[in-house]
Amino acid sequence: MSYRGVFFEKNQPFHIVSRGVEERKIFEREEDCYRFVFQIYAANVGKPGFNLWKKDIIKVARTILEGEEVSSKFIIKEHSPLVDILDWSLVMTHFHFFLVPNIENIVPVFIKKLNGGFAKYFNLKYKREGTLFGRRYKGIPVMSEFQSDAVSRYVSIINPLDVYQPGWREDGLRNLDEAFEFLLNYQFSSFPDKAGRRNSKITAPKEILEKYCATSYLTKEEYEKFVKDFIKKKSSSQHLFLE
Repeated sequence: MSYRGVFFEKNQPFHIVSRGVEERKIFEREEDCYRFVFQIYAANVGKPGFNLWKKDIIKVARTILEGEEVSSKFIIKEHSPLVDILDWSLVMTHFHFFLVPNIENIVPVFIKKLNGGFAKYFNLKYKREGTLFGRRYKGIPVMSEFQSDAVSRYVSIINPLDVYQPGWREDGLRNLDEAFEFLLNYQFSSFPDKAGRRNSKITAPKEILEKYCATSYLTKEEYEKFVKDFIKKKSSSQHLFLE
C-alpha cells in the first residue's frame, strides 16, 4: 500500500506539507492553532476524549506545548506515537511536518486522522461545508544529512518567519533581532523546543532528534548563533527556498 506512489517506510524521514483547499486559510484565529495542536497529539497517540469544551481544548493544547501530562478524559491514549515529529509549523494556509514513521506506511493514517478531525471542528465553527484540505498532500523522503538539515531549517525557521513578516523572502527581514524573538515566542512551531525554551509533547524527544538532526547536538548558545547567522544570510541573499 502507498499514498499516490509514495511508500512511507518505517524509520525513513519525510517532509510532509498539507494545504487548505484553494489555498484558503485554515488557521483563522489563535484558538484554531491551539485546536490543531490538540489534534496533532490526539491523532498521534489515540483519539480525543468525549464532550470537550472549547476552553478545555485550549487548556489541554497549552499543557501539551508545555510538555505536561494530559488527563485521559481529554485524550485517550491507545498506542505509542505513530510518528516521531522532528520539526513542525503552522502557517495560516498550511502546515509542515518533518517526521519519521514508527510503523510501515502509517503516515496516511496519521494525516487522515489529523486533517479529518480538524476539518470537522473547522466546518462546524465557521458554518461551512465541504473539503478543507487539498486532496494531495506532499510526502517527500529525506535521503541525506544535507537534505535533513535543509528541511529542518525550512520547517522550523523559514516558514514561521512567513507568519512574522509575509513577503520577507523577497524583501528581506526588517529587523533580525525582532525576527529571532518572534521565532522564540511563536508557539505553533517546533522552534521553541529546538531552542531549549520549551519541551512540548509534539516534538520528538532529544534522543530521537539526535538521530536525525545535526543541530540537536548544539548548546543553546551555539544554536542561537547558528539561527541568527542563518536568517541574516537568508534575508540578505537571493537563494531559492523550498516550495
